[in-house]
Amino acid sequence: MEKVLLVGTGDVGAQLLEFIARSDYPFEVIVGDIDEEKARLLCNNAMIGAAHHGKNPHLRPVKIDLLDIEATTELIRKEQPSAVINLTVMHTWHLIRQLPEDVYAKISSAALGAWLPCQLTLAMKLAQALKASGVKAHYINTSLSCLTNPVLGKIGLAPTIGIGNVDLIAPAVRTYISQQTGVPRSSVETYQVCHHQHWVYPREAGYLPGAPYLMKILIDNIDVTSQFDTDKVMYDSVKLYPAGLPFTSVSASSTLKNLCALLFDEGLRTHSPGPNGLPGGYPVRLSAKGAEVVLPPEWSLEEAIKINEKAAQMDAIEEVKDDGTVVFADYTYEIMKDSLGFDCKSFVPEDSESLAREQMARFKELIEKHK
Repeated sequence: MEKVLLVGTGDVGAQLLEFIARSDYPFEVIVGDIDEEKARLLCNNAMIGAAHHGKNPHLRPVKIDLLDIEATTELIRKEQPSAVINLTVMHTWHLIRQLPEDVYAKISSAALGAWLPCQLTLAMKLAQALKASGVKAHYINTSLSCLTNPVLGKIGLAPTIGIGNVDLIAPAVRTYISQQTGVPRSSVETYQVCHHQHWVYPREAGYLPGAPYLMKILIDNIDVTSQFDTDKVMYDSVKLYPAGLPFTSVSASSTLKNLCALLFDEGLRTHSPGPNGLPGGYPVRLSAKGAEVVLPPEWSLEEAIKINEKAAQMDAIEEVKDDGTVVFADYTYEIMKDSLGFDCKSFVPEDSESLAREQMARFKELIEKHK
């Protein structure tokens, strides 16, 4: 039985628990959260629901404070998990929707990467604890993997894989092509290099259009890409999703798929963001060895990386330097300074926690102002 440490029981974490509880894979799951009682109740809910399907999952809640790296290190060393999954953030992306529409639209146009300190901090601390423990485990980071994983990669903490982002788009593209052509979805295959920016552009206010990407569409192993307007395919595929948060169930599905492919050596060809610390999303093959980027022969890895770095500039991040320093795009810096009073053009990873706390405090002040 494979042991998995799952940290965080928010939207995606809670959905993932339900899926794991009903799966046939042999898991023991340690469910960690800063709120142990919440973790316990969600474990109970998943186990009770699984009883309807004749399943008896092994779920065990524990208290984890990721800000206490030493305690997290000791827990990992004690439990010896085969995989560690980060499902935590300090400030979730959709909270800005609480603001009046005009204020929300302005802050949204800074792009989600504007909140990178909040997305990076806990993922980094968990990665630091895993490294310090000496335990060799796959690390799956779900927190804005397109942008956080490359920062972690620059400082020697690269996750094995991310989830969602391109792995929300790719199955939607296959579904869209199937619906448009009438062929079974199982006959449709894609290769896609694309960034988180392509997921949010049709869904959120103020995002910049025109980010680069690569897409190859095959039906029954025949390249049919030229038969489609790929810009329309990309846009319309994302619009298949309902508005709001229902997509988190797809993110949870992505997580479980990637977890199983890694732990059970499936050699699965799929898509994922941030493999081995790369920026943006890629076609990958997942096995016990980890994640391998698998591109069509006409695409180079260098070209794919440059495309995702360019797209990241339209998702708030101008550059991630070799030492991990994050440089915000000029438009992001100006919007966050003007609307939130957050005056930060660049930061080093070790400052992410203090900057995250500043962003959260300033956001709270803004919410109070508009009550």
